[in-house]
Amino acid sequence: MINLIFMKILINVLWSSILGVSCCSNNGISQNANTTTTKTENMENNSSQPSQGRRGAMRTVEGNKIIRTVDASQLPFTIGEEFTDENQQFILVIKKFNKPTLSAKINTVEKDRNLRINQIILPDGSADGPFSREMKYAKKQSGTYKIVFGKNLMAEGKLKGNISVTVE
Repeated sequence: MINLIFMKILINVLWSSILGVSCCSNNGISQNANTTTTKTENMENNSSQPSQGRRGAMRTVEGNKIIRTVDASQLPFTIGEEFTDENQQFILVIKKFNKPTLSAKINTVEKDRNLRINQIILPDGSADGPFSREMKYAKKQSGTYKIVFGKNLMAEGKLKGNISVTVE
């Protein structure tokens, strides 16, 4: 009888442990530490619509490129990212963009950071840039736009650290 009670307690403890671990795991999918990771991140939505609140942005890391994908319906928003290597790029992919202008602004705590908007890639694959820390671009086409953030090779300063990007 005591063995049966002990067995039930042991099974309950094991199930609790399994459920606790699965509930506390992150939303990420990691394929290889050096190549590709994907997870959904929260970003701040600055929309005046009260029901919007916070939404997700898909995050993928491919080599030295951090790629975040969002839908244009989430505009405007501020999204945070961290450069952990001096040669990284942050690519913000905005799908289904159909507004008259697209603007982006890089925000950092440190003012001496070597960081700029390198390019904007249009839906047809053509590109424009480089820009400074701020950009306002008149829409030429509807579709998926990519904004590339990274190091200015013509300037000095560190790239590593946290940034936030406001997009409207």
